[in-house]
Amino acid sequence: MNGVATTTYGYAGFWKRTAATLIDGFIIGFGVSILLGIPFILGFVNGVWLKEEYEYTTQDITFLIMFYIFYAIVELVVPWLYYSLFEKSKYHATPGKMAVGIIVVDRYFQPVRFGRATGRYWAKNLSYMILCIGYMMAGWTQYKQALHDMIASTYVVNKKDWEQYMYMQQQQQAASWNQPEMSPYLQKDQQEWK
Repeated sequence: MNGVATTTYGYAGFWKRTAATLIDGFIIGFGVSILLGIPFILGFVNGVWLKEEYEYTTQDITFLIMFYIFYAIVELVVPWLYYSLFEKSKYHATPGKMAVGIIVVDRYFQPVRFGRATGRYWAKNLSYMILCIGYMMAGWTQYKQALHDMIASTYVVNKKDWEQYMYMQQQQQAASWNQPEMSPYLQKDQQEWK
């Protein structure tokens, strides 16, 4: 971890993260609009949205209840699955992060699992609730972590730097396999076998 952990060059800065968030926000907004637009249009076709409260039938009330339940589920589940599934995927990033060349990794610079990605997503609510200061922390913390990154023990890093770091780690590991350091017991056994 020496190459990435001790310097800040590999960590994604505030503006790259902001650009990724804007792209992801557009994608999620578009998807949610399509999902919610279909029942919304059905409500217009059936005239539910145009009626006064005293004109509602039992069928209209059932439709409204189902619509608002569906609305709540879509607003909660779609963004959560979008971020969590993409960040734990083989890409380690949402489409917005991919577009700007950044990925999410854990404290060992390994890809995050679904549970950690989920925790990271829900921790974003804390970053948001304190007037988005939690997001802004990525601009001044040592490893460019936002509050939700600190809570979930994750880092957002530049993909090219991460790939270079992983390559160096593999080279070091391969070199250690070619010249293994054996314990005295294994060396003794090896001499006996010869």
